[in-house]
Amino acid sequence: MLVSGGDDGTFRVWDLRNFKSGQPAAQFKWHTDAITSVQWHPTDQSVIAVAGADNQITLWDLSVEDDTEAADEEGERPDVPPQLLFIHQGQEDIKEVHWHKQMPGVLLSTAHSGFNIFKTISV
Repeated sequence: MLVSGGDDGTFRVWDLRNFKSGQPAAQFKWHTDAITSVQWHPTDQSVIAVAGADNQITLWDLSVEDDTEAADEEGERPDVPPQLLFIHQGQEDIKEVHWHKQMPGVLLSTAHSGFNIFKTISV
């Protein structure tokens, strides 16, 4: 599997076994500006960290399936994709995001406003 980010804020997951089809295995549009960095989790094959020029870092778990029966009282489906685990904000002009290989669940990010080290309870 390969993950790529686009200038339109979309990131795609490609299955290289079926790459000739030209269609991604999954596609997500959450960020409102260009994707600046993506990285798979070092031990959990379904988790991805995505950084965007919209000053957000998002964590995604692709093993979560869409619940087609989920709806509120009015029958509206939630606007947040079920695969979206976490949104980290507070940095400006994020450039890179990387998983710490020795501390599970810890992320490091660099930005114009400095760098962050954080751990979520999601992963």
